[in-house]
Amino acid sequence: QDYSERPPTPPSPSEKSESSQHGVRWRDPNLTEVISFLTNPNNVIKANAAAYLQHLCYMDDPNKQKTRVLGGIPPLVNLLGHDTPDVYRNACGALRNLSYGRQNDENKRAIKSCGGIPLLMNLLRKSSDAEVKELVTGVLWNLSSCEDLKRAIIDDGLPIIVNQIIIPHSGWGPNSGGDTCWSTVFRNTSGVLRNVSSAGEYARKRLRECEGLVDSMLYVVRLAIEKSNIGNKSVENCVCILRNLSYRCQEVEDPNYDKNPLPAQPVKVSAHPKGDNLGCFGASKKKKDSEMVVQKETTSSRCQVQRNEPLSGMELLWQPEVVQSYLCLLQSCSNPETLEAAAGALQNLAACYWQPSIEIRAAVRKEKGLPILVELLRMEVDRVVCAVATALRNLAIDQRNKELIGKYAMRDLVQKLPSGNPQHDQGTSDDTIAAVLATLNEVIKKNAEFSRSLLESGGVERLMNITRQRQKYTPRVLKFAGQVLYTMWQHQELREVYRKHGWKEHDFVTKTVAARNAGPNSPSNANSTLNRPMASQGGTRYEDRSGQGVTPDSRVAAPSLNIHPVKPGEPLYAQVNREKKKSNRSGVVGPPVMGMPPAADANAASWAYDETAAKGLVVDPASTPGGDSWV
Repeated sequence: QDYSERPPTPPSPSEKSESSQHGVRWRDPNLTEVISFLTNPNNVIKANAAAYLQHLCYMDDPNKQKTRVLGGIPPLVNLLGHDTPDVYRNACGALRNLSYGRQNDENKRAIKSCGGIPLLMNLLRKSSDAEVKELVTGVLWNLSSCEDLKRAIIDDGLPIIVNQIIIPHSGWGPNSGGDTCWSTVFRNTSGVLRNVSSAGEYARKRLRECEGLVDSMLYVVRLAIEKSNIGNKSVENCVCILRNLSYRCQEVEDPNYDKNPLPAQPVKVSAHPKGDNLGCFGASKKKKDSEMVVQKETTSSRCQVQRNEPLSGMELLWQPEVVQSYLCLLQSCSNPETLEAAAGALQNLAACYWQPSIEIRAAVRKEKGLPILVELLRMEVDRVVCAVATALRNLAIDQRNKELIGKYAMRDLVQKLPSGNPQHDQGTSDDTIAAVLATLNEVIKKNAEFSRSLLESGGVERLMNITRQRQKYTPRVLKFAGQVLYTMWQHQELREVYRKHGWKEHDFVTKTVAARNAGPNSPSNANSTLNRPMASQGGTRYEDRSGQGVTPDSRVAAPSLNIHPVKPGEPLYAQVNREKKKSNRSGVVGPPVMGMPPAADANAASWAYDETAAKGLVVDPASTPGGDSWV
């Protein structure tokens, strides 16, 4: 039925009065009546009942719950398979409202339990109507925020979501690429994948192995950077997906990789070797150099084998080339969600022990990424700072990174520790403090100069602020702070320096910490929690903030449900004003934009990795071997 042929809108109060004189009653139907009309033989009544139910459930949680209790969800789900566009379109709208909000998980489960997910996927596949696709993907986005339903969405619809929406809208193709279609449908669908990608090892495996998914996500991000369009929700969703799929990436080779003892760390060469021909264990330097050449050749041949065929699929996640995209986002994006996800991706990629993680840690340094990360420590958005601090901790596994972080990031790291000033400290979470402490411990544990730098940066005072307020911080933070102090005291050559600053042994070593370090599960043990790298996933987005600012709990004009012909005494319904419904989706306002952190220090350009640090020389950046400079 064409819009122009629809019955008129409800009469005005004066017209209602006139109608009542002819024996026609006007009133709003109650919820039970609306639900009963969903199974009416008349398709117009079905469509309007669904639309009216959508209206009644708009931002009204009691009505949403009551609809479920009264049995309104199964008939709505059944209408998804109806042949009439108005019927299944309005049913989608009602289900979208009913499923919106974290407090409505029971409604989401009810939609799933009566077969809603396969019907939604089928409608997504068969419909060519952009508005229907928006509504279907909006419902799926809401459903995907319920932990119980993530696996069902993957099992019932992952290939449809990827092949029908993600790949075509991304612009990526196996042989050529086009422009990304920044549609509401793409935003919604990437939101679905963002949520389900955090559903454990099964979800990561299915998504990594889904042909074209990783390729499309990386293509979207790279094209968005190229076109300077990195602030939108779709890019945010894509980076969050990549971050989650990078979590525990070594599990593709060994699912139990993190349960094994840590690989032995290379012992640092002595700062002042007794003989020019001595290596780190007293072996000849000539022998050591020859071993390094063999190692380089092995790595080089490995890269050549990999590059014989173009890489695709999950292997793209951990290639060194991805580092550049994440660093571009960290340097240029103002969306805190995207910043957190990009830092989290680097954190996860650097958290494993296999060769790709070794190469990623080196790539961040070679792409001049360390100062970009350190600068972000100055942001006021705590979750970004936490991801950045944890990324630095994992990157510090690399000896060269560790030296650069120790030289140039100490002041920024110390500034994130509690100062005792409530105004300064209130925005920093315990997770962020723990990440900073883990980074500091990694940097100072085998380097006395960095321990001295921590002292001179005011670090001991801040560490004491933590250990003296045991009721204020979590046990994890207290343990980490005590361990950093203990590690500082292990540098015997600095003990007199500490004393001159007014500190004593009992400030660094408490009986509790000493006993803990004496045991078999000592924090100084390589396999302790403090000494293992840290990985993380993004959390579920409960409110999908659909429509670049429009709530997915979408409002439609309240129909009075005017059906023709009318029997005496029957409630009258009017058609939904679809133009008004469409106008309700305009006037979009985007999320607030956060300011970027302060500019880097003016002398940052002189920061360089010192290949001759053992001799205490300052190296000119221009003469530094490629890839080892700070900026």
